[in-house]
Amino acid sequence: MAFNAANAFKAAVAVSTAALCAGMALPANALPAESAPARKARGPVPLPKANGTFQHGRVGISSNPEARTRRPHKVAAAGERVLKVNLLDRDGETPSTERGPIAFAWPLNGDDGIPLEVVNGHAEGPVPDGDYIVDSRIHDTAPNGRSTSVLLYKPKVSVSADTTVTLDGRTARPVRVESDRAGAASLSTVAAISQRLGGRYRAVALLLGDDNYVTPAAPGDDLQLDITAQLTKGGAAEGSPYVYNISSSLKGIPADPTVRVRTADLAEVRTRHASSGGRSCANRQSFPVWATNVELSLNNKVGALPAERTEYFTPGMDWGVDSSIVDASCVFEQRDYLMRKERFPHPGQYARTWGQGPFGPGQGTFTPNSDGQNLIQVPLMNSADAETLVASSPFTQGDTKLTDASGSVVALSGIPGYLDGWEPAKPGKYTLTVNAKRSASWSDLSSQQHITWNVKVTDQKATLPLGVVRYKVPGLDAGNRAPANSLQTVNLTPDGLTTGTTPKVWTSTDDGTTWKPAPVIKDGTGWKAAFRNPAKGYVSLRTQVNGIVDQTLIRAYGVR
Repeated sequence: MAFNAANAFKAAVAVSTAALCAGMALPANALPAESAPARKARGPVPLPKANGTFQHGRVGISSNPEARTRRPHKVAAAGERVLKVNLLDRDGETPSTERGPIAFAWPLNGDDGIPLEVVNGHAEGPVPDGDYIVDSRIHDTAPNGRSTSVLLYKPKVSVSADTTVTLDGRTARPVRVESDRAGAASLSTVAAISQRLGGRYRAVALLLGDDNYVTPAAPGDDLQLDITAQLTKGGAAEGSPYVYNISSSLKGIPADPTVRVRTADLAEVRTRHASSGGRSCANRQSFPVWATNVELSLNNKVGALPAERTEYFTPGMDWGVDSSIVDASCVFEQRDYLMRKERFPHPGQYARTWGQGPFGPGQGTFTPNSDGQNLIQVPLMNSADAETLVASSPFTQGDTKLTDASGSVVALSGIPGYLDGWEPAKPGKYTLTVNAKRSASWSDLSSQQHITWNVKVTDQKATLPLGVVRYKVPGLDAGNRAPANSLQTVNLTPDGLTTGTTPKVWTSTDDGTTWKPAPVIKDGTGWKAAFRNPAKGYVSLRTQVNGIVDQTLIRAYGVR
């Protein structure tokens, strides 16, 4: 599929055979669990969390440019000069240390930045001869809790002797996004300053307050101000019938960094947020894909599901968009997580759906020898047009098992869809099995999954694709239900499969106890199956691509 996440796994957990096999109610065609010695495997880290909390919204940051700094030293060495930096706030006063504690000197040759400790508005330290960006921030918090961030920025300071620089906040102007729609107000507005350093264009400084200000600088040295904002009705964090997702890139830092948006120039996307069968709540996050090395993600709450609203986007660019779903408490800690990349080429009307099932496996990967151990990753809760993270759901239990041609267990994990451990698989034929049992209070769908792959290892360092078939069920309503007793088609899309073999499909209306074959025909690059929905209950799907993959999804969707 088009949008796949890179997943990092750090925490170590011990897995025993008893824990792996306990409580697993598998479909009728599931293989029995094998016994094996206990091993250690690294478990998944939690889902991404926001890096900043503000009055009206949250901001997530993919990378912080200030992490690229070297250790400062106090005494100038040969070829170094003393750089002195003085700060003035927007009133022309010297800020206290807690308001402006640090300044940075960024070498234009691309070397790591040099942090300079600021004490009562003054900093100094040795730097090598050369050209630098010099910047600092002054922070304030109002009685109502809103934060103000003032970025003081000089795009080029040449140092060939002891040098003093004054960063004057009196010239700072507010960074704003305004719409021609009456009543629309900013929920969150954040920005990044980017410049070419050592031949690479990258973010240098971020503005992440509730209210942001920046000092102007003329275009030059590939200087750019990237701004992203979300606007809602009255700036509401929840319940707005519309959300504006705005991105603008300005050359230099203009004297008036206000972005003025016309609604007619945007993509108008009618968006339906489906529920998964229970009382639930959703949160949305979006970020523009800029040319620089930072992503600023803005969050807003959709609220109770199902829901519909209009979401506007700046057209002609890529957007990363994701959705988190929890129970009716709307506390976003443990949650379902879907993500995809969107691009709306032109202004005009579009339609999108989020959270539309069935939710099943996406293409996985298997590296027999990754740093001396097996690495298996399979995302299990994907929709037809959105991805999820590997092993991201705390509501899914099960195992991942690799057996050789003799049936002996080669590797075993107590995390469905994820294994990182055991001796590397040697060249040969293997069967990979994933069992998953799911229980989330807001969903009665995808209650169980059982997937087997036939894999052949020839090169232990080569990553093997674990192809699957993705499902799309036309006609599902906002609760992921289809009409009872109706003739139903299901679109089957290969994901990571290179074979042209037509899959076999079976359906079940008793949670996998019995199965009926369904006819399958070729449909473009995929296939289409057809059958009749039951009078009530759920429809389960089993799909087999001969010699490659056999996948079972219990309760793929419900009927009404």
